[in-house]
Amino acid sequence: MRTLLAIALIGGVTAAGLAATAALRHLYADPTPEQYLAFIEGKGEIVPAGALEIDGARFSCGHRPTVVADTLDDYAAAYYGFLILNEKRFSKLPMTLKRYVYAHECAHQYVGRGELAADCYAVRKGRREGWLDAQGVDTICGFIGQAKASPRHPAGPKRCEYIRACFSDSPVANTAL
Repeated sequence: MRTLLAIALIGGVTAAGLAATAALRHLYADPTPEQYLAFIEGKGEIVPAGALEIDGARFSCGHRPTVVADTLDDYAAAYYGFLILNEKRFSKLPMTLKRYVYAHECAHQYVGRGELAADCYAVRKGRREGWLDAQGVDTICGFIGQAKASPRHPAGPKRCEYIRACFSDSPVANTAL
């Protein structure tokens, strides 16, 4: 009997959490790709999910589209439901960094806004899909290793430490996120 009550309680709490998440998404809604494109005065394009190709390689993030807009002041970014890519900046990166940056922004769709969690997701995805090896991790760490901490991003050396831990499946990576 206690087991059934515990299962019912867990189910109720889970359902309440999912309902709250859905309500908060509408309350604090990110823009749609179309709204973002209107905000940047049409200076970009929406690439449907699975249709983005760069240097002969496909980039995708599930069923989410990518807005390609050189108005972005970074390589890439993400709102819930879509990614944004600054093609001018992005095109200057080597392929390993292109894949990492895109996978990192895609990770925000699944793990939320946490930068370390997004880094770990991207690195594990790269290792699993075969586009990231130890040399690629060195490339990523060289890219972000000198970055200073910001309100949303930990300092580069800390991010690199976690990236290496995630790549090697160290238990540190699982407890630090």
